[in-house]
Amino acid sequence: MATKSGARQVKRALRNTDDILYILTGKRLRHVAGRVVNAFGAEKVTDFFAGPEEEELPPDSPYYILGIHPDAMDIVVKASFRALARKYHPDVNPGNESAEEKFKQINNAYSAILKERRAQAEAEKEG
Repeated sequence: MATKSGARQVKRALRNTDDILYILTGKRLRHVAGRVVNAFGAEKVTDFFAGPEEEELPPDSPYYILGIHPDAMDIVVKASFRALARKYHPDVNPGNESAEEKFKQINNAYSAILKERRAQAEAEKEG
């Protein structure tokens, strides 16, 4: 049996892997991860990925807009942004105002996440 901190690290790694797979293939890892999850004593796969300590993101959250978890690695954030930006870009959807609005939301969400993470990195350097 793994320690709780070890289980947390595996949960975070699986969450990031799940996000990457979803961006690349459109399929979630949850249905595949049952054996790993059972090794850490979770009742169901969904309990492992979204435990009781996690709360649901509000719809106006930048992470919700990009469809990623707040603990996602920078590469996952960037990949999600690029995939969504490509999908909703005004050149790909000419004349579609809802796609243009979604594109603006995606850009604003990505820039908000970048600002937040840069501020955290500076705070860690200083303190």
